[in-house]
Amino acid sequence: MANEMPSHCAVVSVAVLLFLSAIDCCAQGTSQDQPQDASERSTEQSSVVKPQEPPRDHSCTVDAAGIFATPQGQDRQNFNHGGWGFQGGGGFAVTRQAEPDHGHTWYVTANYLYDKFRVRSSALATAISKEPQLAGAQSAHGAFSAVTLDPLIRFALPRHYSPYLVGGFGWLRRGIGFNGANLAPPLLPSASSLYRVASNSGVFDFGAGINFAPRKLQGVMLFTEGRMYHGTAINSGSTLVPISVGVRW
Repeated sequence: MANEMPSHCAVVSVAVLLFLSAIDCCAQGTSQDQPQDASERSTEQSSVVKPQEPPRDHSCTVDAAGIFATPQGQDRQNFNHGGWGFQGGGGFAVTRQAEPDHGHTWYVTANYLYDKFRVRSSALATAISKEPQLAGAQSAHGAFSAVTLDPLIRFALPRHYSPYLVGGFGWLRRGIGFNGANLAPPLLPSASSLYRVASNSGVFDFGAGINFAPRKLQGVMLFTEGRMYHGTAINSGSTLVPISVGVRW
């Protein structure tokens, strides 16, 4: 089994990226809002007031979404279709588009995903037949966690839409928990978790989505996205296809 990575490392990785995003946003907001010298201020005051331009893409982004996912690969036979979960992440822009409704912007983003599935009855029966200690198991579930670092390219279109492509690499944890009647009363309470097993590996992910930013939301964007996560090494038989709907700002 692959070496386990502490779960707090995933949280720290996302937190560091969000902190860097906040610094980047604050720095850009200060440089854009304050004139550099008195000559610039006088020029601005004497100039004719121009119509306000539409807001440009944010230099940083934070998102949260609910997910409906389906398992693929070997896990297609192990888990029921589908599972529910959530994702969250953020990033910052490394390039700028020249016009509000034209061009593209590159981002560096980090993303955390959690998803949970019920184990199929046939897969549970097979596991019980191979492991005597699972004889009392009545149900089981699988849980997937993934942390990825993803370059993202966003394209600006008229009418407040901005499609994007994303992909990268990270860490995947696949865990299985068995629940049922306890066979050893001195050790475990009844109806407790009988057995847990987890495997950790790398994971590749790629996907596409689209943002919608109506003016009334003042910069908040609604988005929908489809991705695919494919594990490596011990999790090479695990592939997830989550569809997410959420908000980004």
